[in-house]
Amino acid sequence: MRTTRRSLEERLGEIAGALPLKKLRQLVDFAQYLSSREEWEATLELLSDPGMARDIEEGKTQASKGEGRKR
Repeated sequence: MRTTRRSLEERLGEIAGALPLKKLRQLVDFAQYLSSREEWEATLELLSDPGMARDIEEGKTQASKGEGRKR
């Protein structure tokens, strides 16, 4: 049987609904940690690209000089 996102979300909701408040807080903290870690891994992947890192540094230099595109 294939597990879908919806079925996992439903299972998580059932489990979360049965937890005492203290454990529910821990579950939320862990979910936030996983989300944050995912974002950092994506950021590190981008920064490991030499071209991307160079472009970021160039943009920071331009911004510090007041150059670049205006919003």
